[in-house]
Amino acid sequence: MKTYLGSALLAALFLSMPAAALAGQDMVADHGAVWQTKKIGAATQGFIQIHNTGISGDVLTGWSCPVADTTTLVDAGGKPLQSLDIPAGQRVTLAPDGPHLVLQGTHFAIAMGSVLPCAFSFQNAGNIAVYLSSIPAPAGG
Repeated sequence: MKTYLGSALLAALFLSMPAAALAGQDMVADHGAVWQTKKIGAATQGFIQIHNTGISGDVLTGWSCPVADTTTLVDAGGKPLQSLDIPAGQRVTLAPDGPHLVLQGTHFAIAMGSVLPCAFSFQNAGNIAVYLSSIPAPAGG
């Protein structure tokens, strides 16, 4: 009985923890979006929120979306970035008016409702999978 109760308490503890904590990662990425496209090979932009739930800062050092020939992290002016600091306990948003992803040479048209898998690499947290859901592109975009 004692072993069963101890195991049940341990299982309850693990089940109550977020998955990122179990994996030892302090990065959570959510609310990912990408603008839909009408043709193969079109460039598009990706956006997402990155939460650093840890007690120390980290650095986004790599990004990849296999649905495109190239994925580049750029600043608000379109200049390529080599990395992006993610301060401890903070949220950094990749958005149209700030740093964001540019996917060039898409392998198919990005239809409304599509979900694109991508990957981010962090200096300390390692690699995490992220997903971008397609949304309508702005008028003229």
